[in-house]
Amino acid sequence: MVSYNDLHSCHVDQWKKAADDWIALSRRSSTAADDVREQGKKPLDDHWADATGKKASKRLHDLADRLEAGGDIIKGVAMIIDGLASSMEWSQRTLFHAAELAAEYGLHIQDGRAVGAYSGAAPVGPNIPQNVRDDYKKEQGHISEVNDLIDEALRQASQADKKASAELDKLATKINVSDTNVAHNYIETETAHLEIDMIRGSIPVGKDPHLVRAWWDGLTPEQHKALMLADPVTIADLTGLPDDVGKEIRGRDGKIDRVEMVRYALDHWNKPDDLKFENNCANFASSALEAGGMQKKFDTWLGPRGDNTWGRESGIGIDWWDQRAYHSRSWASAKYLRNFLTDNGGEEVPRSQARPGDLIFYEQVAEDPGKGGEPQGETYHAAVVTSVTPDGDIKLSQHTGEWQNVSLEAREHVATRNHGEQRIHIVRPHPNWY
Repeated sequence: MVSYNDLHSCHVDQWKKAADDWIALSRRSSTAADDVREQGKKPLDDHWADATGKKASKRLHDLADRLEAGGDIIKGVAMIIDGLASSMEWSQRTLFHAAELAAEYGLHIQDGRAVGAYSGAAPVGPNIPQNVRDDYKKEQGHISEVNDLIDEALRQASQADKKASAELDKLATKINVSDTNVAHNYIETETAHLEIDMIRGSIPVGKDPHLVRAWWDGLTPEQHKALMLADPVTIADLTGLPDDVGKEIRGRDGKIDRVEMVRYALDHWNKPDDLKFENNCANFASSALEAGGMQKKFDTWLGPRGDNTWGRESGIGIDWWDQRAYHSRSWASAKYLRNFLTDNGGEEVPRSQARPGDLIFYEQVAEDPGKGGEPQGETYHAAVVTSVTPDGDIKLSQHTGEWQNVSLEAREHVATRNHGEQRIHIVRPHPNWY
């Protein structure tokens, strides 16, 4: 259990710097793996085909895999430290706010608890003036408010400390992992999820609305923004926050509820659809838009089959026919969905401005016949931004390749390794037809 003094005196900035250093090391390891493959193994394969060359090529292949797996594990360490630093920063701010309230109420902190003039026995008896009784009751209310905030701050810090410690201990046993699939698809995914869990644990879910409001009021505007980006669904579901918070998270124009988009993506990333397309990623993204309330855009005569349409009808229950006749071309094609959104009010935004509820599209930059990628210039994959953590890492959820809240940077690296250079487009829908 983290103590009052531990939390009060911790240096969060040092943890953030450590996380940045680990991220830099992770990227260097991944770059080294790419260099070994391109500058070492590839020339060997092309120009030294005898048994000695093949043996050397295998050694370089193994080395590249170890460097890449190591980079993924190192990034996992960075995500855990980032999650810990963010959680500690928010819980420390809550603790400071409790101390500020104590001073405002004329209380002081003793052994990590708020105390006041009447912290001894309650004033009782027939000769106690009414104003003393009233002062005592008021002070007790203030003490309870401050101590509840202290308890919440220590709870948040303790859960983050416990989870981070356990995961870092586990990662320390994985240093010899050389299988890139294990490192990337399991170890790094687990750490990404734990980072989100620590952030969610820093939110007073299910607590009294008065405590929730006091907690929120104690955070800075920058911390408000960080929490809304990291876990919009949990923040939107809290009771006790100002109404303006919900409007900001969900979308001020009222055309698409971004929270419900994210909720759908987080709830359905691994669930079967009622109608599954051959490549289901855009169907999943369109379903998230539909869950967010985006209205259909149909042609007057052709319904969903018109050129500039988006949406679906219920169909007749025959998959191949329903796919063609009752769904727009933009519904289940990443290329056409991206074009439809940008042609109808949507905007492409830089990564630094990504928000939950934006859509991610992958474009194949250059065709690489040796890697089996998509044709050059093809937009072939779609996903939903479901979190942006305080370290700026964009987390996505998708259905083809079933992933929930995984790092865009990490998935992009895998796509580049497997299929060649990628270009990422982040599109923010702004429907202009209703």
